[in-house]
Amino acid sequence: MNRLFKKFRIDYLMYGGFSGVMIVMLSIVIWLTYTLSTQEMVRMTSYYQQGLLGELSNKTEIQMLAIEQHSLAAARNPVLTEYTRTDGDSYSNYQKVSELELYLASITYVTPIIQSIDYYTNLMPVSVTSQSPVTFYREDQAKRENWYAVVENTDFAWIGEHRKHTYQGEINVVSFARKIYSGTGAFQGILLLNVKASALQSLVRGDSPDANRMLLDSGGRVITSIGDPQLYAKLASYKDEMTDNSGYVKTANEGRSGLFSPASPYLIVWAKHADNGQTLVELTPWRKVTAGSVHTAIILSIVGISAILLSLLVTLLLAHQFLKPIRLLLHEMGRYSGRAGQIQLPEDYRNEFGILFKGYRKLMNRIHMLYVSLENQYKRQKNAELKALQAMINPHFLYNTLDQLNWMALSAGQDKLSRILELMGKMFRIGLSNGESLITVREEFVYAECYVKIQQYRWEEGLTVTLDVPDSVKRLYIPKMTLQPFIENAIMHGFNERTTGTIHIAVKEEAGNLVVRIVDDGVGLKPGWDAPDKRKTGGYGIRNVRERYFTLFGDRAAIEIAGSADTAGTSVRIRLPVLTGSETGETERAALTAN
Repeated sequence: MNRLFKKFRIDYLMYGGFSGVMIVMLSIVIWLTYTLSTQEMVRMTSYYQQGLLGELSNKTEIQMLAIEQHSLAAARNPVLTEYTRTDGDSYSNYQKVSELELYLASITYVTPIIQSIDYYTNLMPVSVTSQSPVTFYREDQAKRENWYAVVENTDFAWIGEHRKHTYQGEINVVSFARKIYSGTGAFQGILLLNVKASALQSLVRGDSPDANRMLLDSGGRVITSIGDPQLYAKLASYKDEMTDNSGYVKTANEGRSGLFSPASPYLIVWAKHADNGQTLVELTPWRKVTAGSVHTAIILSIVGISAILLSLLVTLLLAHQFLKPIRLLLHEMGRYSGRAGQIQLPEDYRNEFGILFKGYRKLMNRIHMLYVSLENQYKRQKNAELKALQAMINPHFLYNTLDQLNWMALSAGQDKLSRILELMGKMFRIGLSNGESLITVREEFVYAECYVKIQQYRWEEGLTVTLDVPDSVKRLYIPKMTLQPFIENAIMHGFNERTTGTIHIAVKEEAGNLVVRIVDDGVGLKPGWDAPDKRKTGGYGIRNVRERYFTLFGDRAAIEIAGSADTAGTSVRIRLPVLTGSETGETERAALTAN
């Protein structure tokens, strides 16, 4: 396997990886297809269920309308409307009761779906034959029934399914209640036509014996239901959504969901009758709707997962072989320091890795040759670097030009300009200093004083500079033109947009070092001035000073800059080794030959 891979081209590996990606994408497409097909199945199921419920609702409406018509006919029959109680004439009362009972009983005989009739009134005694389908009750007894609240504020209403005690035993009935009034508008009583609940349930069930359906009145109250006894509780939170004549919704998930668990355990479909507002609702378990899709999705998912696992296994094997030469190359690159010995990389690879190893060997050989060349050129480069730093400003021609300008200013009567030019000439004369890199502290401070006086001509009384230079340190040596850049930064940046400012400069000998402090009361340093992404700190002048110090003294010199925008002022601390006149030449020679 290892020898085969050494001739195995990366193109083949890429093709294998591409095949794996295609398998994963195919699995995703299968899953999306399953999801979309499930949604389409739900849409079609709800469409056909709405049509079926609409048809069943019409059939149920016809039957219930017939019951209402019987009730209306009875309410208008003179036997009920003109019945008056005649106290003292028992025979007359008996005849009237018998006539009324016979009339109401005939309704049940003509319409077998009506189980019995109840009449709540105070106009007749509560007496009836035990085998009669008609029962008379006192009016006040109706107020104690659970259904009374439904009919209390209306003339007629359907009462949902409830238990009724008859001579045949306890049965479930659905009742239609109607209030009876006399021809003069006087209240006579409440007439209840008790319909067999099984008859209405048969109409609601249709040809679906295992359906979960519920018939609601216009107020959302249950008239009758079939199937799951908990239907109304599951439907309660979704009744507000059933505003249209027909539609469907998905109920919230009641349990934990798995890989193929639906987002909603029930599909609710309804059809509302346009005339009376009654609604027929059906709840179908989601698993029944998507049963076929789930089995198909499981099979497709198993195939897809198997393909993914197989592709992952193959990819891992190939990736292991693919990463091995890369690890070898990274290890070799990590241990190479420019002076290492023979490169330890295999030479029997005949694919792109072999080409990469060969190119790396050539590159390392060239780097080694360059390393040797750089070592030979390093000393000359250090010497040239030091000279280049010192020659960044060539003041010879500027000094001569300033001298001519000074004479011209005197001739024109420009005494102030003449003084400035004279100070600049003095600065350039010190800057020349016969090509020396080190000058005395006295000369360096004369150079700094000249620059300060030039600035004071511009600032007038606004700029105050104090110097604290003991005589004991004036004879010591310091790299020339190293204080002026810090003074310039304090004036240009620290006092920017200000009319006053104070700078204090002090120098002293401390623990074998020459320490110079420059403190101003300016605006301080801006946030992020010392961020790592800054190439340098302090501008060209300070950059020049840092490089010269590093070239001359290495780690023996240091420049520390402190301050912030929160606390006004900036402090600069310069530390140099103490140099006397006899050491200056040795210092320059040591700097030229270092490393």
